[in-house]
Amino acid sequence: MTRRWTLWTGILLWALGAVVAVAQPPPGAGGFQMTPEMQRQMEAWRKWREAHEHTFRLTSTLRALEEIDRDPKTKLTPAQAKKILDVLQPYRNKPKMTQDDAKNALKGIKSALNVTQLNAIARIEAERRNRRGGFGGPGGGPGGGGMGMRPGGPGGGGMGMRPGGPGGAPAGGGGAGGGFRAFDPARMKDFNPFKPDTSTPWGQRAAERWNAFFKGLQQRASSK
Repeated sequence: MTRRWTLWTGILLWALGAVVAVAQPPPGAGGFQMTPEMQRQMEAWRKWREAHEHTFRLTSTLRALEEIDRDPKTKLTPAQAKKILDVLQPYRNKPKMTQDDAKNALKGIKSALNVTQLNAIARIEAERRNRRGGFGGPGGGPGGGGMGMRPGGPGGGGMGMRPGGPGGAPAGGGGAGGGFRAFDPARMKDFNPFKPDTSTPWGQRAAERWNAFFKGLQQRASSK
């Protein structure tokens, strides 16, 4: 993959949100229409996301996992952290993550949790979907890290799932809509969110957050 296309999934979905925002008419303006190229690209985004549904479900569950860990009632036990670490560790250095990989990882994570924790995750994900009108992309959660999974600093998204807000997104390039950048879904097929391209600033930030996430799991798993 080239530097242009190995953008980590949080940036990709932020960019999609930016495209949607560009498509909205400004106050007082009437009849603004997306160009055919913008419509084509948005459809490509939608199909790409649907094709990677299980990968997004996995990252969404991991963000929710961080949130429930802040509550003493749903905090992970050392044994649970170890099971989850064992499930995820094999995928850390794989260049790709297939949908079967993501499904198996998600199944392994959920099998390590109890009913109260699973219900809490379901509530968090439902609230997240409602806030976004059903668009379940990997945005960041509220502040405050659980299990040491989130490094400090402004704009820290949950467990490495997003850059520090719109400022972390790639600069707009040429093409329809000014800042709208063409998207080639073939280059992002079977992307592994745990394996960002560290040759980019965004990938470096993602790698730092995933390192913090796994370090937090390791610390919890070894605690008494």
